[in-house]
Amino acid sequence: MNVRLSTELSLFASIHWMGTVTNNLYSIGLGLMTNTEDNLDQNVSMGRIRTYIQDVLHSSILIDQKSDDEIKQFNAMGFKTTTLPEHPFDQTVAIMLYCKLNAICEGKMTVTDITLSSTQGDNVRYHFDEEDAFGPFSEDGWWHEADPSWCEHTAENPSGKVLKMDRKLTWNDLGLSWDGETPQGGGNVVVGDFGKKE
Repeated sequence: MNVRLSTELSLFASIHWMGTVTNNLYSIGLGLMTNTEDNLDQNVSMGRIRTYIQDVLHSSILIDQKSDDEIKQFNAMGFKTTTLPEHPFDQTVAIMLYCKLNAICEGKMTVTDITLSSTQGDNVRYHFDEEDAFGPFSEDGWWHEADPSWCEHTAENPSGKVLKMDRKLTWNDLGLSWDGETPQGGGNVVVGDFGKKE
């Protein structure tokens, strides 16, 4: 039996706009529908939603992905940047969350609608559901991926001398994988014979 739920969450993050970074507090209301009778999957879905908003995105800088120089500077200083396909207006953040939260629930739970407001947006509420226009979020991007990503993960190697191995965060890392799901890589060891050829 499908059950309709709702929850209220908060997100503290910063926004990059017109050369400045400003702190912002978001209030997020979610309408939800369970799509499974498995209580564990329902709990994992809710855990993913809460963890993504309150831990993964927490204290990140929301920024237009076209702001390449600023993104590189923020990353070099150790700040987490959440890249968006347009400026981080409240409506943009609402659409991103609607897409990403549905992606991370992988069909076990559906976000039916989202309401978002923020202190920087004068607490005006933005409403979004599947009937509304997705704009640039209809294109492929990290917001449609089921992993807990917040930007396009690419390893930059500016010097050409150092290779940095940087893997993506997984739900298994956060203790929120589905029951019976094998972690990526599975812990398998591959043994190779690299002896000299005779």
